[in-house]
Amino acid sequence: MFNVSEIIQTIKQLIDVRVQMIKEEINEQIAGVMARIFLLLLMATVSVMIILFFSFSLAFYLGELMYSPYKGFLYVGLLYLLVFILMYFLKDAKGIVNSFQQFLKMFVFGRKKED
Repeated sequence: MFNVSEIIQTIKQLIDVRVQMIKEEINEQIAGVMARIFLLLLMATVSVMIILFFSFSLAFYLGELMYSPYKGFLYVGLLYLLVFILMYFLKDAKGIVNSFQQFLKMFVFGRKKED
């Protein structure tokens, strides 16, 4: 016959093993998400640096063309102002918001686009 205490002990061990497996799986998923977020932040930082240096280059180039350094920086500033205004008016566009959300889901959480 089966011993009830052995069965209970076996069930407890199985539950403990399953809980440990779930904990390890959650830890792996969290580590993966954190690594992708760090990579995304690093990519954003590098992108900002690239844009910054290209902006300075464009401003100095335009300043040389117009024989007035401040006009080059003024025109680059106006260009960024136009981009900002465009982004402000497009901020509520469903297509842009949805595509950005899908990109973040795919990149950060590793999920495919849901149809």
